[in-house]
Amino acid sequence: MALILHDATTDVRRVPVRPLKLEDANAMIMPPTNLYTPEAPHTATILSVRQISHQIYEIVFDHRGFMMYLEGQAFGVMVPPNPNNPFEPERVSRRRIIFAASSRYGEYFNGRSATICVSNNNDDETIRYLCNAKSGCHLQLVGPTLTETLLGDSSPAAATHIFVAKSGAAIAPFRAHLHRFFREDIPEFKFSGDAWLFYGARNNLHCRLYDDEFMQYEEDNPQNFHYNFFIDILDRDAGGLGKMVFDMLVDNEAYIYLVGSQEMVDQVEVVFRGFAGSTNGQNNWTEIKDELVSKYQWRVEIYD
Repeated sequence: MALILHDATTDVRRVPVRPLKLEDANAMIMPPTNLYTPEAPHTATILSVRQISHQIYEIVFDHRGFMMYLEGQAFGVMVPPNPNNPFEPERVSRRRIIFAASSRYGEYFNGRSATICVSNNNDDETIRYLCNAKSGCHLQLVGPTLTETLLGDSSPAAATHIFVAKSGAAIAPFRAHLHRFFREDIPEFKFSGDAWLFYGARNNLHCRLYDDEFMQYEEDNPQNFHYNFFIDILDRDAGGLGKMVFDMLVDNEAYIYLVGSQEMVDQVEVVFRGFAGSTNGQNNWTEIKDELVSKYQWRVEIYD
C-alpha cells in the first residue's frame, strides 16, 4: 500500500480516513494491547522529525498498518539494536512509554502513520535518538499499552469528555481524541457530545503545542468544543476547573481525563474537594471520587 501524505498542519477541516476496518466494534470492547513485546517488537520507519516548541519534538513514523491502537493509547519505544551487539539486554529496559498524538488513522489519515511527541529536556538515550533521527531511520515498538485515557463510555460520541493536560507532550492523547472528534471524516463515527480541553504550560513559548489546531476546532465547533489554555495549570484554580466542571462530573456523568504530574492531579482534587461539601463533619470528595472511579468517569495517567 502506497504511503499517501497530507499536510496535516495547514488544513484542519474534515479529512476522509482509511481503512474503515479500523472502526471494528470489537476494538472498542477489547482494545488492542501488547500486540508486540520486547522480545518480538515491531520495526517502524521514521518519516519526519520536527521541533515544534523549545523542548518538544514531533516524530511521525510509518508502521505499515501493523500497529493497531486506539486514541489514548501509548507505545513502548526502543532504539534499534546495536549492530555490534544486537542482543544487548539493557536496551529493553531503556524503552520509553510515549503516547500517540494521532488517532488510529494516523497523522496522514491512512491507517499506517502515527505521531509521538517527546521532550528533549532529559539525558535519555531513546529520547536523544528520536530527537536526532532523520527520515528513513528506524525505531522499534512494543505495545500498544495504557488504557486510562481511552474514552470511558459505551457511547463516547454522545458523552461529555473533559481533557486536562499539564505541559508539553502530555497533550498527545487528547490531540488524538480531538483529531477523531473534529478533524476526521468517519462515516461510522460522528461526535455529538461535548469536549473540553484544559491545557496548562509553564510558559507560553515552550509548551503551547498544536494551538492553531485547537483554536480552529473551537471556531468550527463552538457548540461542543471548549478550549482553555493557561500558562500554569497549577496557579489558576487548577486551570480554571471549577464548579461548572465539578457539576458536569457529578450531575451530568461527564468523563474527566487527567494527564500530567501527580502534583497536578492533587491540585485538581483540592479544587473539587472544595465543592464536595461535608456530611457529619467529613468532606464528601473521597466518596464522590470513589463513585466516579467505579463508573470509569475519573481517569488519571501520571505522565511527567
